[in-house]
Amino acid sequence: MLLTAARRRITACALALACALVDVALAPVTDAHAGAEALTVARAIALPGNQAYPESMATDPATGDLYITSFGTGAVYRARAGQTEAETFLPAGTDGRTQAMGTTVDRHGRLWVDDASGVTVYDTADGTRLARFVSPTPGDSLLDDIALTPDGTAYVTDSLLQLVYRLPAATIEDTIAAAGTATLDVGFDLNSVVAEHPVGAITLNGIESDADGTYLITADMTSGELFRLEPATGGIRKITVSGGALLSADGLLWEKDQLWAAQFASDGVTRVALSADRTTATVTAQVSDGALQHPTALLRLGGSLHVLRSQFGSATLDLPFSVAKVSGV
Repeated sequence: MLLTAARRRITACALALACALVDVALAPVTDAHAGAEALTVARAIALPGNQAYPESMATDPATGDLYITSFGTGAVYRARAGQTEAETFLPAGTDGRTQAMGTTVDRHGRLWVDDASGVTVYDTADGTRLARFVSPTPGDSLLDDIALTPDGTAYVTDSLLQLVYRLPAATIEDTIAAAGTATLDVGFDLNSVVAEHPVGAITLNGIESDADGTYLITADMTSGELFRLEPATGGIRKITVSGGALLSADGLLWEKDQLWAAQFASDGVTRVALSADRTTATVTAQVSDGALQHPTALLRLGGSLHVLRSQFGSATLDLPFSVAKVSGV
């Protein structure tokens, strides 16, 4: 059967990632570090349509609603707290968007959505566009994931340029007040520390802040390396990881002294223990299961770990696209 344009685009994305990893020894993910409980993966929330190819998700801290972005169409879905089916919140093509990547909801209940060249902020009450923040080099960028720190600053990874952009809270509020557009500024340039990689490889991907905003952690998807970023000083430090590999790490989840990573290429989820100064990390659980369907994001929902199953590049789709509840890791 012929692929649709969207399917061809998704398949091309998956192949590009595979090519980016071709010169890297992709160690298999095993359950060697996992506990006695068997891994279980169960559908928790179904997504509408057959072209979603979901990429990222975030919860609204005030309502518990879950928002999921579609790389396949650019739509954003919303699952109300406690619901098992999501509905379309922002339709495909909203503000000209055909792909949507990273997302988060800030403390004011505003939804942030990445596309390749910029970040758009929306009111979760009615979907009104509030502001737009664009890459200084939109044609060359691939904006991927977003992290917010307690002081209201936003950080955005650029997967093609090895940069993390920084948006101070004052800039955010001023731009929203004017319903305007602003340009992202570089907060961290990781080109001198990211490992050598093929041209066009997807590098920096997931990014997370700790509870007080002292440190950020971001992952290089191609090398599997983690980096500690220090907003107060601008410092960048590679984290020494032992006990396993984090190759193809996509979305991250940081909970106190533990960091979780969704590993796209190996259908894996990994948990690592972080040192107090966040300079070392030890793999404490690492599992792989085809039922994870190329995971790209993970979060805690209702006390349980939930994983977003992208199905990027899958030859046969398991519909509906979904968020899965995972236990045993």
